[in-house]
Amino acid sequence: MSFDSKKCLYIFVTIQLTLSCGIFGSDESDFPFKATVVSAVEVVFELSAKQGDEITIEQNNNELTTFRLSGSDTLVSATNLQPSTSYRFKATNQSTGATSKVVEATTLDTTSSNFTWQTFSFGEHSSSVLYGVSIIDENNIWTVGEIYMNDSTGQTDDDRYNAVHWNGNEWTLERVSVQFRDRIITPMLNDIFAFSSTDIWLSSGVPIHGNGVNWTQYHLFDMGILNNSDGGIESIWGKNSESMYFGGALGSFAHYDGENWQKIETNTALDFYDTYGNPEQGVVAVAAKQSESSDKAILRIKDKLVTEPLPTAPIPFSISGIWFDSSGVTYVVGSRISIKPNIDAIAPWKIVSKETIDHPYLFSIAANGLNDIVTAGGFGELFHFNGAQWTLYNQNITGNLYDVDIEQDIVVAVGYDGRSAFITIGKRE
Repeated sequence: MSFDSKKCLYIFVTIQLTLSCGIFGSDESDFPFKATVVSAVEVVFELSAKQGDEITIEQNNNELTTFRLSGSDTLVSATNLQPSTSYRFKATNQSTGATSKVVEATTLDTTSSNFTWQTFSFGEHSSSVLYGVSIIDENNIWTVGEIYMNDSTGQTDDDRYNAVHWNGNEWTLERVSVQFRDRIITPMLNDIFAFSSTDIWLSSGVPIHGNGVNWTQYHLFDMGILNNSDGGIESIWGKNSESMYFGGALGSFAHYDGENWQKIETNTALDFYDTYGNPEQGVVAVAAKQSESSDKAILRIKDKLVTEPLPTAPIPFSISGIWFDSSGVTYVVGSRISIKPNIDAIAPWKIVSKETIDHPYLFSIAANGLNDIVTAGGFGELFHFNGAQWTLYNQNITGNLYDVDIEQDIVVAVGYDGRSAFITIGKRE
């Protein structure tokens, strides 16, 4: 594991200039020039001029770079900056003599990557696995999947557990059971999204909502919201329990407003693996066909539940997870880690090089901020980005980590090790 500290500039040609919150600068100058802090060591500039114009960017009154525009609008990224440091930047169009206003940007501080890890395994027969995790607080953590244990006599018990709960001292195996038509079932669970200890959403292929004790299943197929050509629900995200989004296989997507359910037309047959949102960028979902093709899609769900496709080029192969902050800086994970300084920019995604972070397929990403990101994936590999460099924590398991969550100084990742369900908890010192 190494961090590419070589100073460089990344230039991306776009068709138009798209701005977002969290960008420093002003359009009042004849030469628009803006800056977005994307980490503890990198600032991205946006400027606009005619194709072929020669541009000089200054950093603290010293020339940083001079280049000729290959397109009418360009994004430029300066790396190898110092954490928690203020910089003053200015751009000059040497071809026209126009000079931008001075833009000040302060890089983020780094966070600690000093985690102590503790691991747990569950399962005594068949194959057990955990697919989802949600940290409510350090004393209230839920994970979901399917776990098979022996009964009190040591014989195999086919009545699965489908959740494991952490109370601050120990893990307790749980059975989340729901009414399905004329019987009670304990289904395999594939995702969880918790607002509090008494407001928890789950998925068993259809949504389940409960207070930690009592649970209600919303069978969207029986309710007529989804039909036989739709796939089951696989991912959950929500603003609150009156604004919930559910992504599924075969392009299926549904919304719940606290009273009514509505199917969202996505115009894709790909499987939705992850959904994320915030007030600034809205709700965005990623879809692909893992292990089947390199097809992929990133969709924003707009007002009136209309979907808008967002650019994916040149992201290679499949994708599985997405996260972004209020300024629009966006991470997508899968075969590679891909970054955009603005989720709405037409500029291509920047693919993080293998020299910076060499990783297997990544299934999930979560973050406290741009300087405190975790991602997990194949072969039990888990990574933390502190704003300047990536650190690998190899869990040394025979299996994958399918989901990861971070809340302040606690990280939890789940998956499987051989035939056992697997949990790892990291506590930052």
